[in-house]
Amino acid sequence: MKEYILSETKDLEARLISLRREFHKFPEIGSNLPKTREIVCRELDRMGIEYKLNSSDDGVVAEIKGAHSGKTIAFRADVDALHIVEQTNLDFSSEISGQMHGCGHDAHGAMLLCAAEILNNHKNELNGCVRLIFQAGEETGTGAKNMIAEGALDGVDAICALHVGNLAGDDLPTGTLAVLPGPVSAGKDKFTVTVHGKGTHSAFPEKGVDPILIASRIVNACEEIQARELSAGTAAVLSFGSFNAGLDHNSIPETAVLKGSIRVQSPEVRSFIGERLITISKNISEAFRASCDVDLKKGSATVMNNEKLAAFVADACTDVLGKEKVVTQISSALMGSDDFANYASKAPGVYFFLCTNNSQKGITEANHNPAFTVDESVLWEGVAAYVAIAAEFLK
Repeated sequence: MKEYILSETKDLEARLISLRREFHKFPEIGSNLPKTREIVCRELDRMGIEYKLNSSDDGVVAEIKGAHSGKTIAFRADVDALHIVEQTNLDFSSEISGQMHGCGHDAHGAMLLCAAEILNNHKNELNGCVRLIFQAGEETGTGAKNMIAEGALDGVDAICALHVGNLAGDDLPTGTLAVLPGPVSAGKDKFTVTVHGKGTHSAFPEKGVDPILIASRIVNACEEIQARELSAGTAAVLSFGSFNAGLDHNSIPETAVLKGSIRVQSPEVRSFIGERLITISKNISEAFRASCDVDLKKGSATVMNNEKLAAFVADACTDVLGKEKVVTQISSALMGSDDFANYASKAPGVYFFLCTNNSQKGITEANHNPAFTVDESVLWEGVAAYVAIAAEFLK
């Protein structure tokens, strides 16, 4: 098995990189991914793999049926992009203004399509089925729920998803796979804090109530939650990502709007931080003669890798790529979030990582950075991992 996986994966490397670059040029947001879906369907049609289109979004579910009955393993590739202005200067940079594959989902789609080609060529050797899930709306937190509602997880015995970038840490060598048991992400909530003040001329601030100053105090106060209200080492992050207020240089506006996210691994800490955010925002606003609305929306839960399946995936990857390429523990908590948690809560799941940063090539920026990119020379390892997992699972 090892020999054909390595040779056939390397044979597809040029196609893999070409597909990744094609996806990269056409980054699409949320649930509406017409060009992305077109590429996925074109490739599945070329391979003769049957698929079904979602009705609720532009997700695609395909299935490779083995020659004999058996279990079903699913692989999820999220294929949506981000609202980011790309700054990579790549020859295949985004052709859609203000949108970018800044998280590596272009590589995810390409890797799964190439793995599908190899598995489809060897389907007569499989006992069971491989389900291929090309998911929209991961960044918006809607895609996994839509997929599950439309039956993508029906009859699945296990599900895996691979993520590129440096999400497992900057200290891992390029091309390392991190397959970890237990929690591998943070639960995520997003919030909007709207401070209602009183507008006035900037020359007469005493005649108004300045929501910008009040919102600034809320930002500073919320920074103290982790510093002074949680024990050292608690895996929790509260971050503000947007601060909008006013339009003119000479007017104090009526409102200021803050947006951000809370990421934690513990449900209890998640509730505590949300409650403190609301209390702090409202009390500070009231203290300075303003009012405040806080909209706190629950997002993805923590991704919990099934320990038995994680050990199986690590062994399968090690078997093909060698033990120097696979790690099963890291030193720090992982605070990213992913709606893969929805799948992993309903079926044994493993969410694992391929390190695609490479300092020697200047590929060092984190996921979601305008200059983020991947070392394409190691993407074949992701394809090999998928094929090895499926082949072993469906022996």
